[in-house]
Amino acid sequence: MRPGVLGIWNDVAAEGFAHLEKWYTREHIFERVGLPGFLTGRRYELISGGDHRFFTFYEADSPAAFTSKAYLERLNDPTPWTTEAMGYFRNMVRTACEVAASAGVASGPYAVVLRADGSVKPPPEIDAMLLEAAAEEGILRVQLLTAAQGFTRADTAEARLRKGDKVIAGALVVECVRLEDAERVAAALDEDAAARVGISGPFVLGTYGLLCLLDKGSLAGD
Repeated sequence: MRPGVLGIWNDVAAEGFAHLEKWYTREHIFERVGLPGFLTGRRYELISGGDHRFFTFYEADSPAAFTSKAYLERLNDPTPWTTEAMGYFRNMVRTACEVAASAGVASGPYAVVLRADGSVKPPPEIDAMLLEAAAEEGILRVQLLTAAQGFTRADTAEARLRKGDKVIAGALVVECVRLEDAERVAAALDEDAAARVGISGPFVLGTYGLLCLLDKGSLAGD
C-alpha cells in the first residue's frame, strides 16, 4: 500500500480561536503523531487564495493508519480539551488519501495546495511530471494525493461533534523554499495545469505558510 496522508481544511469560530491554538500545539499534534503508523504532522495558515484559513497535513506509512484500532479509539474517546475544540471547527474538509505520486524529500515552509473537489485520475506519466516540477528552483517536494476509499471514517464521536465533514477527491501539494517561489507556482497552476496532472472539475487553490511541524522521531521514547 502507498504512503498515506490525512488532509484537513477548516475555519475556526472567533470565540474558539485561542482555545484551538493552544490545544493544537500543546496536546493534539503530539497525540496524533504518537499514534501507530503516523509519521509527521503539519499545520498551515492561509496566505492567499483558498477558501479555508487552516490546512493540516498528517503523513502516515499507509492509509490504514487512519482506520487503525488505536486511532479509532482516540476518535471515539476524545480528551476534554478535544471535545471542546471540536465545537469551534467550521467548514471542515477531511479526507484520508494515498500518495499517488511524489518527487522530492525535503519539506518547505510554504505549501501551494490545489484541492480537488471534483476528481483526480493521475496520467501514466505523472511520476516524470512531478520529478520535473520538483527539479525547478525553489521547489522542494511535490505530491499528488488521491482519496483512499474506505479510510475516511465519518461515524466517530469527534466527527459527530463537528456535525458533518466534507470529503474531496485529492490534492496537489507543492512545498516551496520562499514565499516568492510559492507565489510563482500558484500563478502557474491554472485549469490547464490541473488537467495535466489529472485533476478535473471544481478545485480550490491556496498558498499556505507553515505554523508548526512535528515528526515521529522528535517524540520522547521514539
